[in-house]
Amino acid sequence: MTESQHLQKEHLFDRIYEILWKKIGAGEIVAGQRLKDIEWAEALNVSRTPVREAMRKMYQEGILIPLANGGYQVKSLLPADIIDLYRCRAALEAVAAQDAALNASEAQLAALTSIVDRCDSAIESGDKATAFELNSSFHSSVLSISKNAYVKQVCESLRKMILFYRASVLRQAEASAEESAVYLSRLKVKQLHHRQILAAIRSRDGDAAYRAMEIHVRETAEDLLPLLSVNLVPVSIEETQ
Repeated sequence: MTESQHLQKEHLFDRIYEILWKKIGAGEIVAGQRLKDIEWAEALNVSRTPVREAMRKMYQEGILIPLANGGYQVKSLLPADIIDLYRCRAALEAVAAQDAALNASEAQLAALTSIVDRCDSAIESGDKATAFELNSSFHSSVLSISKNAYVKQVCESLRKMILFYRASVLRQAEASAEESAVYLSRLKVKQLHHRQILAAIRSRDGDAAYRAMEIHVRETAEDLLPLLSVNLVPVSIEETQ
């Protein structure tokens, strides 16, 4: 295999990996649907090898679990899994917030403030999708300000699983006006937390930023559990032998 062919293979694997994650996160892969690598290969006009590699990487990340017949299954979102994931996230992002309080520039503080302000506006207008994105942007921005490379690396490995859970909640919120109202009301509470975190970072109070972020993320996990009840369903993704 030439160097050019090797690079093309790597890029193809990455694209397929992102496609699978996007479809899972968007709910396009539904409960009970069985997918075979050969069908994905035909649909995407690629060989089966990069499809298998993408699925194996997703298994390593924890979203897929192996089946006895050699295939994979999208992991069911059990309460214990959510609590464990968010406990890790709370500890890591608390460190990031503490570090941000020591390192944030005025420009970065202004950008964080803008994110929170725009999220308030999106919530008031009922724009759940934009509020969702801005909520995520707040956390990713705090991480980007932190100079702790180890925190960034581990948080990046958890990012897709976190988005998977949060996207499930967003889909449920879109199911009815009542669910939408509950979702938006919870976002308003999260915005208060974000403003507390921002205030601590702006005042250069690392300990307060640490505590505020840790409490915020832990409470988010508690909020997720009842909202995810109708979305905690497995989806089969099989490799053909």
